[in-house]
Amino acid sequence: MMSGIRLFWFSSLWALGCSSNACVLDDDLRLFAGDGALDCGTADASHDRADIDKCAADAFDGGKPFIARYARMGVDSKVVDAVGSNTDGKVKIFRWDSSPCGGDACSAVTDVQSCDGPTLNMETSSDPSALPISCASLGTPQRICG
Repeated sequence: MMSGIRLFWFSSLWALGCSSNACVLDDDLRLFAGDGALDCGTADASHDRADIDKCAADAFDGGKPFIARYARMGVDSKVVDAVGSNTDGKVKIFRWDSSPCGGDACSAVTDVQSCDGPTLNMETSSDPSALPISCASLGTPQRICG
């Protein structure tokens, strides 16, 4: 009886631990930028990116932490590129892919890169994957989830 209870207890802990492995982009963005960061929203097919870009640019210019997301359909999965800044003025670029293997056989992943020498890039209207912040160089992509 006691070993059955232990097995149930360990199984429950294992299941809880696995559920926290789901790649939720907003969780990773908030962890980096902080709870007080300005959420500029998500640009996608139903939301014009101009307001998102302006919000991110204004926050960046003002030295305020922010997050901004840009969602689009990739070849075979949903992709969200995001930019965030924290209270230290550091900027990182996040990329979430709902299915990097192109089907139901794999789970979502989140990669992040440091953005060195960030500057404003307001010429984003002609390139749907452009972000409002350009980087002089990007750090090595790090898989933080998936």
